[in-house]
Amino acid sequence: MSRAPQAYVWTRDRWSTRAREWLVYAAAHAFRLLTWPVGTWTLAAALAPAGGLVALAVPGFRRRAEENLALVWPHLDARARRAIVAEAGRQFLRLMVEYGQLDRMTREVEIETSGMEHLEAVTRSGRGAVILSAHYGNWEAVRIAARRADIEVGILYRAFNNRYLDRFGLGLIPCAGAPVLHKGPAGLREMMRHVKAGGVVMVLADQRNSGAPFIDFLGHPAETPTSPAEIAARSGAALLTARGRRDVGARRFAVEIGPPVEAENAEAAMAEVNARIGRWIVETPGQWLWFHRRWRATRRSRPR
Repeated sequence: MSRAPQAYVWTRDRWSTRAREWLVYAAAHAFRLLTWPVGTWTLAAALAPAGGLVALAVPGFRRRAEENLALVWPHLDARARRAIVAEAGRQFLRLMVEYGQLDRMTREVEIETSGMEHLEAVTRSGRGAVILSAHYGNWEAVRIAARRADIEVGILYRAFNNRYLDRFGLGLIPCAGAPVLHKGPAGLREMMRHVKAGGVVMVLADQRNSGAPFIDFLGHPAETPTSPAEIAARSGAALLTARGRRDVGARRFAVEIGPPVEAENAEAAMAEVNARIGRWIVETPGQWLWFHRRWRATRRSRPR
């Protein structure tokens, strides 16, 4: 049986830090209560423009996103880069609204699914599966679609820095599937046990992992964790990719599950995963969250 995720580890920090975190949580919870009568898609559509404005107005967000875009697609002019940054900001705010109403979203959201047969074939065989996705669209749509097909998909989860929001999130995230495992050595060990026993876990594999091997991502070497592929190989689980693309016009998600990744070793497997995620981003750049420092080590190593 899978263990529940451990609670936030309390530390002896300043009372002002705890008070600030609680106020942020209280504001978020109050917003959820006040906006609950409004449907998820309607609320997200109303707030999305503000996300675009914030992405362009906050120097840190805009700078990181534009640096990433300039590295990957140097041919883009400033206007094109701004358009992608603004769209990513709008998509990010939609994501936050969807997470805040995840319990409702699991019941009400419309999902168009392709490739579910790949996951169904794996689970029918009794094997476990590691599903790799990215900070693209809403990955929770994948887990919701799988649950509707009677397949439970857990997730490897990075705890919020805010302890109160973390507890709140741990009450919502299992609505899309269980178990919810904290990122880190203990979570990886539990993930190994779970998939070896035939379970399924999703991992977001598009963030930089310091010290990981450099593997091509959108034409540039990026530190890419190989542990998901290693766990799949050692446990006998299948390695799949999946995305939940947000179709704003149709007010639904398009979930696509790719065929199993076949490769001779973990680095080759993750190279294929990066290639698939890269194709998603090229297709719809604004659905990916460009605000991560994905290529920071790459940029630092480039000659000036």
